[in-house]
Amino acid sequence: MIARFDHRPMLTAALALSTTVLVVVVITLSTLLYTSAPAVSPPSFGSGNPGAAPANMDAGGSNYGWDIQPKPAEPARPDDAAEQHAEMVAAYNAK
Repeated sequence: MIARFDHRPMLTAALALSTTVLVVVVITLSTLLYTSAPAVSPPSFGSGNPGAAPANMDAGGSNYGWDIQPKPAEPARPDDAAEQHAEMVAAYNAK
């Protein structure tokens, strides 16, 4: 009954074969990935406890553990684009 609707038996055979090969490859690679050794984590530096936070970590602090000093406030910039351009040209020519 099904053969009656199969007008291209070579295409059907090629699709069945390629699907079988794809399934075998996926199963093989999945098995290799699952059974391989786990990745080695990089060595930890610092205290004896590898899961400990760094000594400079300030959880919840303003810098969140980074040793970054806040920048001083920048001087007010002129609002006019022409004034900004003139200021930049003067700073460049002053060099």
